[in-house]
Amino acid sequence: FRCGDGILLLFKAEETLKPPAPGSLPVPPHGTIGAGHVSFAATRHEIDDWCSDLEKHGIAIESDFEWPNGARSIYFRDPSGNSLEFAEAKLWN
Repeated sequence: FRCGDGILLLFKAEETLKPPAPGSLPVPPHGTIGAGHVSFAATRHEIDDWCSDLEKHGIAIESDFEWPNGARSIYFRDPSGNSLEFAEAKLWN
């Protein structure tokens, strides 16, 4: 759903608990029962900067990959276990 300049993505909760199937995109389970998932748009350069900052602070990158349309996403967890993502905006175009 478009929300002004933003996009709100809704997922079927039970589907986001399943790990990726072998050979599929490495999107980690989002943990929507309890902890949740949120994604922020960022440029490829900003994603590189976020990777450096997160790693510098000891925060593991759970997954770093390109979608079929060429958009890059990184996934990591906040201290409460929520799945956080930075993704290039072209992912949603």
